[in-house]
Amino acid sequence: MAASLLWGVFFPVGGGWTEEKSVQLRAARSRAHVLGGEIAAAKSKPSMHGGADLGKLESEYQEVTAQLKQLAEEAEGKIEAPKTASTILLWAGIVFVVAGGLVVFSGRG
Repeated sequence: MAASLLWGVFFPVGGGWTEEKSVQLRAARSRAHVLGGEIAAAKSKPSMHGGADLGKLESEYQEVTAQLKQLAEEAEGKIEAPKTASTILLWAGIVFVVAGGLVVFSGRG
């Protein structure tokens, strides 16, 4: 019962993954994919006549992958949080049952 009362503390309604972050993650994945192709093309066929600037592409790719890594870690944390809490609650329940049994048996003896 106490766990159900504290559930809102563990998982606040506003603390979850938002649609805006989901859109940012999809955009970052898409941009990283496009930049990877542009970098590969710039490396395979360098052009001095208005081709893509490899240094600029690589720096933008590093920025996008850093943002992508941050968003992916945050998403993974939001996915794993309920699993962690349920595991803690499961083991806490088991400990309480065993402790209660020990109290009952020690009271009889």
